[in-house]
Amino acid sequence: MNIGVVFPQVEIGQDPIAIRHYAQAVEAMGYTHILVFDHVLGANPERPGGWKGPYTYRHAFHEPFVLFGFLAAVTHRVELVTGILILVWVSPSGGIQSSSRRSARPSRTAEGASRNRLRSCARSGRRNW
Repeated sequence: MNIGVVFPQVEIGQDPIAIRHYAQAVEAMGYTHILVFDHVLGANPERPGGWKGPYTYRHAFHEPFVLFGFLAAVTHRVELVTGILILVWVSPSGGIQSSSRRSARPSRTAEGASRNRLRSCARSGRRNW
C-alpha cells in the first residue's frame, strides 16, 4: 500500500530550510510520496459577489516542477506526485503554453533529475464554473 502526504503549500511558507526538513522528515517516516497541487490564481474576497473559497490572491503557492527539482535534490526515495496541475498555465520546460500544445508527460530532464521518482497526471477539458 502506498501512503503519502500532501505538501502544505500555504502553511509551510517560503523558507527552503523548512521545506527541506519537511521533505526529509516525510521520507524518514516511511511515506511513499509527496503530492503537490497547483493553484495559479486567487480570487479577491472584496469582489462583487464576494468569495468564500479557501485561497485568495494573497496566498503564495510553490510552482510544482520547480519545487520537485528542489525536493529531488534533498530526498532519496520518496516519489514526487502532482495533484491538481493547471496545464494551460505551467510548463515543466518553462514558459506558458496552451494545454493543446503541451505534453501531459513531464520532460525527460525532470524525470532524470528526480531519478525516475516523478509521477504526473493530467486531464484535458474545461470546467464550467
